[in-house]
Parts: sequence; C-alpha cells; structure tokens
Amino acid sequence: MERRPDPSERALLVHITEAARRIGRSRHDGRTPRLELLLARVPPERCRKVAEEPAALTRLAELAQHRP
Repeated sequence: MERRPDPSERALLVHITEAARRIGRSRHDGRTPRLELLLARVPPERCRKVAEEPAALTRLAELAQHRP
C-alpha cells in the first residue's frame, strides 16, 4: 500500500499497489479450498444460512486459516 497526497486537500489517499493486490488474491485463493472442505461437512440448509450472514462466513474463513 502507498500513501499519496490528495491534490484537492491536505489529506492522504491510500493506494493499493499491485503487490498488495497479489497478496490479497493469494490469500483468497488459499482460503477458498479450505472453506469448500469445511462447508462440504455442513448440511445444505445451514450452509445457506452461513452464506447469508457475511460475518459468519468471515469467521469461518479466519478459522480455516488456523487449521491444517
């Protein structure tokens, strides 16, 4: 990430660099297979409820990062 001056005021703008984008993509790509494995163990109705609640899905992703 880079900070860049905002020409219209004294604030700074945050710019996402290509390197940061690659990191974000790799984290997403690494999490997806683990989430798929976890969700495959959840009954379909409960899986739909998880998908409807972004906070629950985020928490599941966090848990997936810490499990082999």
